[in-house]
Amino acid sequence: MIMTTTRKLLITLSAMMAMSGAVQAQSFGIGTAGGGSSTYSIGAAIANVISKATGDQYLVQPYGGTGRVMPLVNSGRTDFGLANILEVSNAFHGKGDFAGHSHENLRVVAVLYPFDVGLFVRDDAPFQSINDIKGARISSGYSGQRIIGELIDAALANADLSMDDMDAVPTTNLLSNADDFTAGRTDIGFFALGSGKLNEVDASVGGIRFIPFNIDAQAQVRMQELMPQTYVRVVRPGDNLTGLDQPMPMMAYDYILYAGKHVSDEAVRRLVHGIVENRQALAENYANLGRLDPKKMAKNLGIPYHPGAIRYYKENGLWSR
Repeated sequence: MIMTTTRKLLITLSAMMAMSGAVQAQSFGIGTAGGGSSTYSIGAAIANVISKATGDQYLVQPYGGTGRVMPLVNSGRTDFGLANILEVSNAFHGKGDFAGHSHENLRVVAVLYPFDVGLFVRDDAPFQSINDIKGARISSGYSGQRIIGELIDAALANADLSMDDMDAVPTTNLLSNADDFTAGRTDIGFFALGSGKLNEVDASVGGIRFIPFNIDAQAQVRMQELMPQTYVRVVRPGDNLTGLDQPMPMMAYDYILYAGKHVSDEAVRRLVHGIVENRQALAENYANLGRLDPKKMAKNLGIPYHPGAIRYYKENGLWSR
């Protein structure tokens, strides 16, 4: 009788331990823009590498634009998102496209790297710099991704131009802007350097090249009056940087990974730990992630960090406030 009872207890404990192990591994969604975008590539790299490293499963969930992801993360319908600082800040504070609808459940997880973007043209186009493009056809409006329209307005301001100086061609989002360029409806395209979509555009039109921004202080002030957290930095050519064959000043802004408040502290801590410890593998999946610097992952952005991320940064001497 005693042996039978002991055996039952052992079986019960084994079952409970197995169930506990199953609960520890969780599934999470990462909201991104559509396939071919940089956010999709970042999300895919995280899903591939960090799923193996942590045991948790990360599923990329592409949408029409990063602005569509934030309400989903805020409401708990998905767990993580990728976007630029200004867009997440606007969503959190209820400004810009999110005016009157503050998304107070968003929490920063990590600053990933400076996100380099620029204006590109066909190889045989006459434009040599951003100062030459007045009157050219360029995508505008961005009805499904208005933050991109705001970025382009800031880019034009770098050359003391506005959309009124251009031949504006209404479009929906970042990917449709690239398709407009490929189809010959525009002369100027806008995209992030290193994005997979640029390889497709380059092959379709017989070659593309980026044009340089002005790097002087006055030009950057004009740009920052419209997009305060942008800046100009010189980007050097790389095998993954289609359209860039020499060092060139480009627009940049920090790109971040964020989460919903509903995601557990331990899950976020595991994710940040996995990102830091697997930087090389992440870079092998998406080259731009090779610029991720742990010392810059916890920048003060004026938006709350997730407690799980704060815990990791404090434990590893990366939290300075």
